[in-house]
Parts: sequence; structure tokens; C-alpha cells
Amino acid sequence: MEARAHRRKVSRTVLAVCGGFALGLACARGREVLFRIHAPVAAAVSVCGSFRDWRCVPLVRGPRGEFWGRLAVSPGLYEYGFRVDGRWRLGRGAAQVDDGFGGRNDLLLVRR
Repeated sequence: MEARAHRRKVSRTVLAVCGGFALGLACARGREVLFRIHAPVAAAVSVCGSFRDWRCVPLVRGPRGEFWGRLAVSPGLYEYGFRVDGRWRLGRGAAQVDDGFGGRNDLLLVRR
């Protein structure tokens, strides 16, 4: 019950801040979201999030050590992170929230 109240509080805060792009908040409009992380020595990178029921989606290696991918995501507030060579890693600049298991996740708000 306490975690649910915390999520509602975070959701209201993020929704209020995300009228435009706010520093430290991943924010997107529409259905396609670009996920990108710099991991030049990684062999494999995936993005995992509540927008896909925590199923990981592999990202493509770019020419400058970045991994990226575009995913269709319905409007809503989501938690996510990156799996880099099997290890959980967060992106840069996104707001973060406690995952309820002693770790952290990034937050993503997809607006209508």
C-alpha cells in the first residue's frame, strides 16, 4: 500500500513538471520513443521497462559507441533501465525512482 501511494505522488509530480521538457526527466510525445545509451565497450545492450512488462528489447550499436532503438510506447508514466552486458544501468538525465527492491529505475513520461 505504501509503494502505491509513493507511485501516485511521483506520478503527480512528474506529470506537473512535464508540461515541456524538464531537466532530469525523460519526456516524449506520441507513440515512438528513442532510447539511447553510451556504452562503447559493451557487447550487448537492451532496454527494459514497464512499458513492455519488463521484457527487454535489444538495441542497435551505433558508430560512436552508442546503442539505440525506437520503440512504440503508449501514453503513460513508465519505469525503465538498460541491461548492459547483463548488468542493470540507468541512463543520464532522467528522473529516477526507487524500484522497491533496493535499486533504482529511470522514469519516462509519454504524453498524448
